[in-house]
Amino acid sequence: MDKIGKSERIAFLSSILTQNPFKIYNFNFFCDRLGCAKSTLSEDIDFLSKVFLDLNLGKIVTISGAAGGVYFVPDISSNEVKAFLNELCNMLSNPERIVPGGFIYINDIVYNPEILKKAAKVFLKLFADFEIDYIATVEAKGIALASSVSSIMNKPLVVARSGSKLTEGSTVNIYYVSGTTGKIETMTIAKRAVKKASKVLFIDDFMRGGGTVKGMKDLMNEFESELIGVGVLISTGKTKEKNIDNCKPLLLLDQFDVENKILSFKVNNEILGN
Repeated sequence: MDKIGKSERIAFLSSILTQNPFKIYNFNFFCDRLGCAKSTLSEDIDFLSKVFLDLNLGKIVTISGAAGGVYFVPDISSNEVKAFLNELCNMLSNPERIVPGGFIYINDIVYNPEILKKAAKVFLKLFADFEIDYIATVEAKGIALASSVSSIMNKPLVVARSGSKLTEGSTVNIYYVSGTTGKIETMTIAKRAVKKASKVLFIDDFMRGGGTVKGMKDLMNEFESELIGVGVLISTGKTKEKNIDNCKPLLLLDQFDVENKILSFKVNNEILGN
């Protein structure tokens, strides 16, 4: 094998670390793959770490000790967050999104990979100081966003369903009042899905009355676990009115008049520190 130069080493390090956030890699992994000494690897990591910090891409954390290790923590600047959320408001504030039944079409938003990646980075920033064991959501449209958050935080994803499946074994079920339909519905999670005394972050695409969140909180209580926070892409109103702790919606529904075709959203300034 030809000798691997610094440029190739930097490219390899950047690719592996950024594609696997929060995953710890032993120094030997890189040294063996790149054919370099640990001293050389340390210099490369220091260089790459400075580049990431200067460009607000994230930070590389080095673990000291005999074995040594390194992992990547993604980041997004405050200016990028503002620009992203303002752009999202403009995309959503289109009266043509109003569909029969008093609903808003957001499928193109919640299934757009670029939007999901940026939203996941925002949630990572908002919940950076929280101890989290699992990311949880309910089927169906919230799964894509929750999966993106799960991936960037490197935490297992748990999906609550409306009914149990034979492949899941025994399950835990609760009943809750859906904020969408106003009806009593079932929320089910396999008993093996969540370990006792876990910290769970709930992620969803849209929150109306908060019934689903309260249902998830009750469900986690059945697992003797705690719902420590809620991240929502869009909320219909201030979360304080919903009596939900540590709830961080990115956008708020500002105006919604089906008859006069009026629809507008605004950025939740509370998450921007304004």
